[in-house]
Amino acid sequence: MKKQLSFPFHPLLAAVLVVGALLAVLLTLYGITRWASAGEVMGNVNIAEAELGGETEAEAEDSVRTLEATRLSRMAHFTLDGNDIELQPGYTGFTVDIDGMVGEAMDVGRQGNFANQFLWWLGHIFSTTEIPLVGTVSDIALEQLFNEWDTQVIDKPIRPGAIVLEEGELVAVYPETGVGVDREPAAEVVIDTLIAGDGAPREVPTVTVVPVLTRADVDDALADAQEMLAAPITLAYEGEEAVLEVSQLQEAFVSETITNSPPEIVNSFDADVVDGFLAPIREEFESAPVNAQFRINDDNTVSVIPGSNGTRIDETETADRLYQASQTSSRTAELPIVEGAEPERTTEYLESLRVEHLVSQFTTYHSCCEPRVTNIHQIADAVDGALVLPGQTFSLNDHVGERTVEKGYVDAGSIVAGEIVDTIGGGTSQFTTTMYNAVFWGGYQDVEHQPHSYYFSRYPEGVEATLFWRSIDLKFRNNREHAVLIDTRYTDTSITVRFFGFNHGRTLVGEHSGGETRVSPTSEGGPEALHVKGNTSDRYDITPPGDPVYKPNPELGVDQQRQTQSAADGWTVTVTRNILKGGTEQVDEQQWVWRYRPQTEIYEVHPCKVPGTSTACPTTTTTTTAPATTTTTAPPETTSPPQSTTTTTVAP
Repeated sequence: MKKQLSFPFHPLLAAVLVVGALLAVLLTLYGITRWASAGEVMGNVNIAEAELGGETEAEAEDSVRTLEATRLSRMAHFTLDGNDIELQPGYTGFTVDIDGMVGEAMDVGRQGNFANQFLWWLGHIFSTTEIPLVGTVSDIALEQLFNEWDTQVIDKPIRPGAIVLEEGELVAVYPETGVGVDREPAAEVVIDTLIAGDGAPREVPTVTVVPVLTRADVDDALADAQEMLAAPITLAYEGEEAVLEVSQLQEAFVSETITNSPPEIVNSFDADVVDGFLAPIREEFESAPVNAQFRINDDNTVSVIPGSNGTRIDETETADRLYQASQTSSRTAELPIVEGAEPERTTEYLESLRVEHLVSQFTTYHSCCEPRVTNIHQIADAVDGALVLPGQTFSLNDHVGERTVEKGYVDAGSIVAGEIVDTIGGGTSQFTTTMYNAVFWGGYQDVEHQPHSYYFSRYPEGVEATLFWRSIDLKFRNNREHAVLIDTRYTDTSITVRFFGFNHGRTLVGEHSGGETRVSPTSEGGPEALHVKGNTSDRYDITPPGDPVYKPNPELGVDQQRQTQSAADGWTVTVTRNILKGGTEQVDEQQWVWRYRPQTEIYEVHPCKVPGTSTACPTTTTTTTAPATTTTTAPPETTSPPQSTTTTTVAP
C-alpha cells in the first residue's frame, strides 16, 4: 500500500495570503486611480456646492469662478440694531481665492510619500473632502459700508460733536454716547455671509461708543465759528479790493469733526467755494497758465505743444487768509497772487516722458446702433488721453469707475452666472478686449485680465478680456522707461485703442474682423526695438453642451417656447506671446491657458412644461401676448464656431 504525502495548511498562512491578495488588489486599484486622475482633482473633492473630483485644473478654476459669480449674484441679508439690511456683494469688493482653493484641491491625496498617499486613498474611497470656500473683501469698501450703517441704519448712532449751519444760524451739536458697528467681528460676519451665500440673515454685532470730544470742545469751536462769520472780509491787492459778504462766508463755511490724532473740531473756508467767488475778479488779477499738451501728428508721431506760465490767485491760500482775517479786528487780508505760476504739465516734463510715436494699435468691430455701442463710446471717452507713467500700473476699473446711468451708460447684454442678461454698462468688454490687444501687441506687462467664459467671434480667440465692476479688471504695468499715452477712436461700427510711447520706431497695427486677427508692423524700428509675436493654439479638450434648460414664462402658451440662448461647445486654447529684441534675441515668453465654457440652450416655456414641475397645464387655450409660433432669440452676437482655429502671428 502506497503512502500519500500531505502538507498541513496553517490557518495563519491562509490569512496572510488572503490579506496579501487583498492588498495587491487595492494597490492595483490605487495605481489605476492615480493613472486615471493624472492632472485632475482626485477623489470626491467639493468646494461648497462645486464638485471638483475628476476635473482638470482649468475646469476646477472654471467651476470655482462660477461659484464666485453665483455668490456675487445673491443678495446678502443682515440685521443691525433691529433693522433688516440687504447688501449687494459687489459693493464690498468680494472675491474668492480661486488659485489658492484650486491649488489645495489639486494637492488632495498627493501629499507625503507613497505610503501616506495610499493610506489617504484607502480612507477616502467612499468619503468626500470638503475644502472651505475662501473669500476676501476690500477693507476700504467695508469701512465705507460700516460708516453708512452707523449713520443710516442704527437707531441711536453716536454723536461725536459738531458745529452746523442751519438757515444762517450756527448751531452746536453736543456729543452723545451711541451705538456703532463693532468693526472687527462685523467684518467676519460680512465675509462669512457672502461665502455662505444662502440668503439667511445674520446679526451684525454692535458696540457702545463714547465720544472723545467734550461739550467744552464744542463751545470753543462754536465761538471760533461765530468770529469767522461775524462780518464781511476784505481782500486787497495793489489798491484794488474785493469784499466777501457774510452770506458768501456762510456758504464757504466748513466745520469738520476729527475723532483722532488729536480729536478736535476744525473750522475753515472751503477753497473750492471761495474759488467760485473769485471768478468775477480773476480777469483783473491773473493770466492762467497753459498746460503743455501732446499732439498726435498725421504720421503717428507725437510732438509737444509748449505750455506757458501764468499769474493766478491761489484759492487755497485765499481760503486760509480769509480765516486768518476773521480773527483780526480789521477783517482784511492780502489777496495771494502767484507770479509766474507754472502749469501742472510743463513742456519739459512732457518731453522727459519720451512719448514719441505709435507703439501699438488695435481695432475691433461691432454692429451699429445697439445700446452696447453707447457704453463702448462712453468708456472710450473716459480713457482717451490717459497717461501711464513708467513703472505705473493702470487699472481700467479704477480709472473709469463704476458704470452708472448718471455717467451715461445704458442697459446692454452681459454674462452673469452663465446667462446673457442686461446690466448697466453691458458691452464695455468690447472696449476692454480692444485695449487688452493694444497691451498684448505693445509688449506691455499683463498684470490682470480675464477672457469671457463664452466665446464671441467678434473678439480674438484667447486674446480678449472682459470687465466687471470691482471683481474683474484689466490691469497692465508700463514696464518701459517711457510713458504711455492712450488714444481712443471710434465709429458707429468700430472701436480703436492706440498706445503711444517709444519702441525705437517700431509700430504694430492690428484688427479683428470676420473671425480673423491680423497684426503687422507698419514700421520696423531700429535694432533695439522689441518685436512682439503671438500665437493661439488649436482648440483642445472639446466639451459639448449639457442638456437644455427650461425656464417658466407664464405669458407663453402651452404649446409655445422661446429660445433665449443657443448651444455651443466649450474648449481650451493656449495663447503664447514672445518678445524679441531686434526680432532675434528673446527677452520674454508668456503663456495663458483659457477654457471657454460650453453654452447650454435655454428655453422659456409655459410653467406647466418645465421638466419636473407639478404645475398642471390649463385645459383651455388662453390668448397671450407671446408670438403665435416658436421664436428664437440668440444672445448678442454669440456664435457656435467650427472646431479649429487660425493661428495668429505677426507678419514678418
